[in-house]
Amino acid sequence: MTSETPIGVQQPMHRPWPAKSVIASLKSDQCRALLASGHPRDFAAEEVLVNQGETTRHVFVLIDGVTKVTCSSRNGRRVLLAIRSRGDLIGELASLDGSPRIATVTATGPVSAVVIAHRDFEAFLARNPEVSQAVSASIAGKFRSTTQRVVDYGAHDAPVRLARVLYRLYQDYGLRKGDRVELGIPITQPELASIIGASEAAVQKALAGLRQGGIVSTGYRTNAITSFAALAKAADIPPDEGEGDDFPPKP
Repeated sequence: MTSETPIGVQQPMHRPWPAKSVIASLKSDQCRALLASGHPRDFAAEEVLVNQGETTRHVFVLIDGVTKVTCSSRNGRRVLLAIRSRGDLIGELASLDGSPRIATVTATGPVSAVVIAHRDFEAFLARNPEVSQAVSASIAGKFRSTTQRVVDYGAHDAPVRLARVLYRLYQDYGLRKGDRVELGIPITQPELASIIGASEAAVQKALAGLRQGGIVSTGYRTNAITSFAALAKAADIPPDEGEGDDFPPKP
């Protein structure tokens, strides 16, 4: 469903982009020019933005909402690779190298995006080397995150791997609510299991341990932490690398 007016583009511009997003690294005029090079589009919950294996090359700039990036193996196992939200790019790798899409991207709820045709995206990067560098840095960051996850698989058992994944998710998508931090995105236990490469039973057991330790609370479609520092400790993250308990609210 395509918007008649770029409401999804205009309204979020009045609030800051998430600090770690690629769009936040751009100058305001670069951001406006990039968004102007495409057209706005809205997606409903569970609607697919791109499918694994397709040969399209357009790029999405997420304006609002959250998407899940998944990949299916030959035996049919579906793995959650990443979560992308406001300010992130989707599809830039296929746009740059011309290869088939390596994953499926699905909206978890209503999503607003700007869709940029491959030729327009390529031309924009050629005219704006600073933006090209920012996009390259974003791609490198995604691969670095994947590499770190592989290291985590080999170096830690399932409870620590889960704590490390939760730590990063709360770091990126946490919302301060009184004396606790809620996870601002929907994620299921099977999806957590696919991220850490463990069984759902192992995730349930690890979550039970975190609940017993007073670190995590779970409910119907809700997840929250009561101590960010304690979660960092459970994740075997050194104190000088942790966020402490002064966790900033998301805009």
